[in-house]
Amino acid sequence: MKFLLIRIAVIIAFWFVGMVALNKIFTVILKRSEQIHIKFLRSMSKVILTIVAGIWLSSLFTTTKALSTTLLTSSSLLVAVVGFAAQQVLADVISGVMLSWSRPFNIGEKVVINSLGISGVVEDLTVRHTVIRTYCNSRMIIPNSVINKAIVENSNYNNDYIGSYMEIPVSYRSNLERAIEIMTRIVESHPLVIDIREDQSQGSKVTVLVKDLGMTGAVLKCTVWTQTLDDNFTACSQIRRQIKEEFDAAGIEMYQPVLPASVPAQK
Repeated sequence: MKFLLIRIAVIIAFWFVGMVALNKIFTVILKRSEQIHIKFLRSMSKVILTIVAGIWLSSLFTTTKALSTTLLTSSSLLVAVVGFAAQQVLADVISGVMLSWSRPFNIGEKVVINSLGISGVVEDLTVRHTVIRTYCNSRMIIPNSVINKAIVENSNYNNDYIGSYMEIPVSYRSNLERAIEIMTRIVESHPLVIDIREDQSQGSKVTVLVKDLGMTGAVLKCTVWTQTLDDNFTACSQIRRQIKEEFDAAGIEMYQPVLPASVPAQK
């Protein structure tokens, strides 16, 4: 009995030390490169270690020794058990492997899954689930098999920059050319705005166009390019504030679109 307790303690110690070692190893690796396949490998390693410890522990007891021996020596039975008793689990694990290998998104990237009505930041990839942090700071735990079949919008995939349209309405009473000049200068000089042109030796990196002529004014439009989505939000916010300040100083009016008059309800 004493020898059995010692062996149980050794197995538990082996599992505990293995878990601590895995945590430390992957913590160091993730500090250098927080890639989604590394997080999946960490989760998978913990599951494998737990399964090995569990089979080893079950081999110590007479009632479970035959079962553990069969599981270790009979791959066909193991496949049958996994296939029939854990089909969905296996589907999630295989989908996790595929997501880890193909990497349609990475840790920290903002994604939109329209079919599920989910948008947020990818936070983790476990053996069975993908964790997405929403903009409300809640977590969406999505099975890997579900997200592997979904259409994922990822602005960072194979891209080194993000673009957003900026539209500014200008009244007909204002100097349109002066408004275009101010808007071009402000967008072009912002430190977060990047130049994506192939030939950067000539002209301006920002092109402001007249998108529309409304009833009371014109709509100026340009594209703001930045390296990340966060930079784009910040740049667009700061650019709009500066445009408003300089338009006010230059006497340039921004108009409110005229909405069609409401038709009174008939009695």
